[in-house]
Amino acid sequence: MTRIAKVIAVPAVGAYYYEDLAALQRKPTPVAERYTAAPVTPGFRRVREVAQAVSVGLVLDDSSSGRGTGVAWGDCVAVAYSGKAGRDPVFRTEEGLATIRCTLAPALENREITSFREMATEVDGLHESVEVVRPLPEPKEITRRDLLTAPARLLRAARGEEPEGDRAPTERVSVERRLHTAVRYGVSQALLQAVAMTRGMTMAEVIAEEWGLPMPDAPVPIHAQCGSDRYAGADKMIARRVSSLPHALVDDVPAQLGRDGSKLIQYARWLKERIPQLGGPDYRPTIHLDVHGALGQIFEDNLGRVLGQLYALESAVQPYPLRVESPVIMESRAAQIEAMRELCQYARFRKMGVQLVADEWANTLGDIQAFVDAQAAHMIQIKMPDLGSVHNAVEAVLACQAGGVGAFLGGSCAETDISARVAVHVALATRPDLIMARPGMGVDEGITLVQNEMARTLAPLL
Repeated sequence: MTRIAKVIAVPAVGAYYYEDLAALQRKPTPVAERYTAAPVTPGFRRVREVAQAVSVGLVLDDSSSGRGTGVAWGDCVAVAYSGKAGRDPVFRTEEGLATIRCTLAPALENREITSFREMATEVDGLHESVEVVRPLPEPKEITRRDLLTAPARLLRAARGEEPEGDRAPTERVSVERRLHTAVRYGVSQALLQAVAMTRGMTMAEVIAEEWGLPMPDAPVPIHAQCGSDRYAGADKMIARRVSSLPHALVDDVPAQLGRDGSKLIQYARWLKERIPQLGGPDYRPTIHLDVHGALGQIFEDNLGRVLGQLYALESAVQPYPLRVESPVIMESRAAQIEAMRELCQYARFRKMGVQLVADEWANTLGDIQAFVDAQAAHMIQIKMPDLGSVHNAVEAVLACQAGGVGAFLGGSCAETDISARVAVHVALATRPDLIMARPGMGVDEGITLVQNEMARTLAPLL
């Protein structure tokens, strides 16, 4: 019998940054200034921060042999655009370490290794009690003093001179909450690795066995992403002949897309011309443009005008297939589903070939199922850190396949080498349409890691 003898955790870092997208889309900010710029999304300390993480290890012990059998590792890390569109707030290393010490270690230490699915489901449902600081409720009645002092207080606040005594009063309260998605994500990676080590098989084989899926027998097409260096990044992807590209950042709408979307059209045309130049005539990737809701921002969420831009983009990239991710980002899940559903219907009515990809507001397994049921996307990015435990990502891929919606096993540039390798095994077992190369925004590193992990995992199985 193999058991978890000890749970250990150490500070770690992600391969990219957490960035306050709301702040950047409100006011474009040069990269050098983002490290000190004030954020607008709660939880951020600056517009750009190094992605924090925690490496959690499960020290395994085989009672039959009386000796340790190794350490299974997983990495707790969140997505770059945390705190947006229903996502958990920015993940902090110190909070993750405290959660693992106070909640996870007591729940897992001395536990026998059983099935991944069983243990991951249990961890995913854990809660913790934490103290939070929140503003006191506003007084029901405004006093004469409030009225007389309000103009002066507003003026001081605008100048940044508001004294401590004039700040809104707060209270410290204890709340019960689910564990942060980053913690559930990392611990489930370690559990999957622990089961694989115990059974003497790969993580992909464990998933296939526990979900009754065929054993992995072929690689999954790779989708690559790049940062703001959208031209050099695309060249690297084309040279490596990835299946889907370039997923460039949109964090300065006027400079990257244009105030009317014309710069995005120009970029799409450049991609069409560049692909055969570097990749040759037999290379036919899909052009995948993630606009992070910018088309809705440009066209004031007028879906008819957004559709016109999608039509122009499709014309610009022909004969290559086109996918557009998050053309709009609405204020709620219901509004996002309705807008995406309408855009899909409009595209079908116009006999357009563009595929629309849902990302924002498709955070949990329940969210993804809601998009599938509404047929509100042609493809869904299953952003693994947002789903918490890895077993939810497995279920999400299968839900998309059952509902006739494309499954894109995605993630974040802010992830780590360990979480990226785990994603490869999930992909090999569940067979999504695409897997995102990660971590980081350097292109080469993420593609290399994902592609080589697939090759090494498949070699003994074929």
